[in-house]
Amino acid sequence: MKSTRQARKTGQDRRAFAERLRADYYAGSSIRNLADRTGYSYGTVRNLLLSVKTKLRKRGGGRPRPRTGQGQ
Repeated sequence: MKSTRQARKTGQDRRAFAERLRADYYAGSSIRNLADRTGYSYGTVRNLLLSVKTKLRKRGGGRPRPRTGQGQ
């Protein structure tokens, strides 16, 4: 049975990988999406993002607000 575990990244490889994740996260990808794409756990991806000083979005994303005063 093949292991689904990812190889551990260290040093410059880890930082470069985390910076690529940060770029994708800032482009709109969610942590969950990044975890699914890379094969790493949600927690690992979150920790990698935090290690390169990523400003995380709030949980759940934005909710649409009702429009007021728009000719209703």
